[in-house]
Amino acid sequence: MFIQTAARLFVLTILVSASFQTMGTVALPNGGVPQSGGPIPKHGQVRCGLEMLTDTASIDFNAYLRTVYVSVRQNWYAVMPSSVEAGQRGVNKVEFRVMPDGKVPEDFVKMTVHSGKEELDRASLVAIRAAAPFGHLPEKFSQPFIALRIAFFYNMPSNKHQKGDSSKSTSDSD
Repeated sequence: MFIQTAARLFVLTILVSASFQTMGTVALPNGGVPQSGGPIPKHGQVRCGLEMLTDTASIDFNAYLRTVYVSVRQNWYAVMPSSVEAGQRGVNKVEFRVMPDGKVPEDFVKMTVHSGKEELDRASLVAIRAAAPFGHLPEKFSQPFIALRIAFFYNMPSNKHQKGDSSKSTSDSD
């Protein structure tokens, strides 16, 4: 249990220290900048955070998680409801599995925390489905899948995460 917790915190620490920008670009280690998949909210404060729920078995998933994160975020911007720019607020969380070949089985994409707003929840689910498949999992990883959770924050101040939510996640900085 301690090793699993320590591994998660290590991954989160690495991802938090990365230079993430909320306006559609992400600084990558090689200096490249991915292109946005669509319009980016201009006035809304949107960010998302990714958490790995599976024990990494001491395998470095940092680059893999960063790729998943960037891909989901780009697709999320592409399907962002116009109501977000007008100030609609909400938070939701989605858990999903990534198989060794990078595919995400439809049956394993689940909204675990609903925002209470159908269009926000739909945008979050569509972003994950559109981003998949991801790359193959590292060859040394022997488990049948990894489980990930991503939280989507729509116009929520960075200091007001859900009360009582003690989970750690990597999120964009404002």
